[in-house]
Order: sequence, then structure tokens, then C-alpha cells
Amino acid sequence: MNIITWVGLGIGFVTLLGSSIALMNIMLVSVTERTREVGIRKALGATPLKIRQQFIIEAIVGVLARRHCCIILGVVVGNLGAKAMGMAFVMPWLWIFVGVIVCLAVGLFSGYYPANKASKLIY
Repeated sequence: MNIITWVGLGIGFVTLLGSSIALMNIMLVSVTERTREVGIRKALGATPLKIRQQFIIEAIVGVLARRHCCIILGVVVGNLGAKAMGMAFVMPWLWIFVGVIVCLAVGLFSGYYPANKASKLIY
């Protein structure tokens, strides 16, 4: 069981790394496509801090929206798997809480570089 746990953690880490890179790529494309918006906001008096906050909040909200879908899907699949094996389903509250914290961290770290790039745009 110990080996299976470590393999599962390794697969989860690689998946998390891939998804955070994908999120950063999506946010970089968003910054590139919204250069005019950033320029207009700067012309209207937005500070680099406010522009950074906008893009970081967008990244975090996107991650948290996906998290809700994943929690619901995990509970449904867990229930179906437990019933198929004739076992009782136990809600893993600790791992749900850990998942929330990890999602927030991934959103923050993956969104910071694109947000910083957006705040430094000169239009």
C-alpha cells in the first residue's frame, strides 16, 4: 500500500505541475489578447497593483471554479466505486481541504507571472 500511495502522489504532482503550466499559458495568452484593455485601464488611472490584482483574481477564480466541479465529480465517482465494491463511502474532508489550499496556491503562483507582465505593459 505504501508504494501505491507514493505512485499516486507522484502522478498527482505531475498532473498538478502540468495543469499549473497550462493555467499560466492561458493567462499569458489572456494578457496578450487584452493589451488594449490594460492600456485603457492605465489611461484611466489604474495602477500596476490594480492590474496585477485583476489578473491574479481571474486566475484564482478560474481555479476555484474548476475545483468545485472536481469535488462534485470526485464525490459522485467515489460513491459509485464504493457501491460497486460493496463498501461504505467516507467523505475525505481533510483531502478536500488540502485540495482547496493547493488550488489557491496554484492559482496564485500560476497567475502571478502573467499578472506582473500585464502590469508592466506599455501601450
